[in-house]
Amino acid sequence: MNPENNKDSTSMLQSMLDQRGEVKIPGGVYTISQPLVIYDDTKLSLSHDTVIRLADGSNCVMLKNQACQTAGKNHHIFVEGGMWDGNNKGQEPDTKPEGKPYYFGVVMRFEETEDLTVRDVTVKDPSRYAIQIKNTDRFTVDNITFDYNMHQKCMDGVHVQGWARNGMIRNIKGATNDDLVALNCDDVYDDGEKRSVSQGQIENVVIDGVYGDNGYTAIRLLSCGSRMRNIKIRNVFGTYRLYGVSFTQHDIVPGAPVWFDNIDIDGVYCAKQPQDPPVDPKFIDGIDNYYRKGSHDKCIRLDPIIWFAKGVTCGNVSIANLHRDEEAVTEAHTIQIDENVHIEKLVLQNVTQRFHNCPEVPLLKNEGTVDRLIELA
Repeated sequence: MNPENNKDSTSMLQSMLDQRGEVKIPGGVYTISQPLVIYDDTKLSLSHDTVIRLADGSNCVMLKNQACQTAGKNHHIFVEGGMWDGNNKGQEPDTKPEGKPYYFGVVMRFEETEDLTVRDVTVKDPSRYAIQIKNTDRFTVDNITFDYNMHQKCMDGVHVQGWARNGMIRNIKGATNDDLVALNCDDVYDDGEKRSVSQGQIENVVIDGVYGDNGYTAIRLLSCGSRMRNIKIRNVFGTYRLYGVSFTQHDIVPGAPVWFDNIDIDGVYCAKQPQDPPVDPKFIDGIDNYYRKGSHDKCIRLDPIIWFAKGVTCGNVSIANLHRDEEAVTEAHTIQIDENVHIEKLVLQNVTQRFHNCPEVPLLKNEGTVDRLIELA
């Protein structure tokens, strides 16, 4: 194969995927204008120098499994290698192109799957999400790099929506314009015909190794109507404009119950993103253009490392080996529990902080209710 930048390779690549089995795509740049569909028992392997790029004006997901558009479930899908370029400057997210489904801005979408693996992939410049996973049992997302221009709002990384269970997410690297990793039991969803809210429990997931310099938020957890439980978060590194780990509900379903239980956080080495020397304007604009001017600086100044947002309820939560070495000028607490938060049991172990360029802020700000607070050396 001799791909060319200006040649549409959609049909050629799809014909290879239609054969199923092991599909290998050699190095080169391949332009696509329609979604590629992957089937059961298929391993899609891209060489390290392979780029698949979304053509200008395509306004579509780049890769999806068959069950996204048909009934049933897919099994044993494996995607590895290469770069997937969402070309967001050439797309119009949150639109309904003529003759096409609603375009939310996702690069890879997987739903109704079992035994899913995505690894060794670089995602460049999506309009919204890099990798979206929903209604999935037994999944692994490993060694993913994000190369983002911050051109669009809400440029997420790995985004898991309920229901989902028995997953491993590890070695996630880069900076995004939203969450590097999000586990959202209840969230806005587009099924190709209408915007709605997808809901379902998320359980038995390990997140191990998140690395972000000048990241937005490392990991967001969200429940608003469905339960999240048995989540292990390990080894979170870097500087972030908003949060290291956030427990949220965002009023996705007004009045719905919120529940997090058995959430273990072990090994957080995070701080706020310093503003001196000056930060690349694309990071500032990425927040200010969406929220309002000055929001970026406000996030650096006030948003904590670990955040329990208003209205969150939790059973058992443990936070161990949290070490903050702060270079930024900030008033942000290391752990903040907002009003109207209820936590049955919170264990803090080996938590430290140092502030180098501003007065030290109290480690814990608690405006909610913690039934049992256990602090261990």
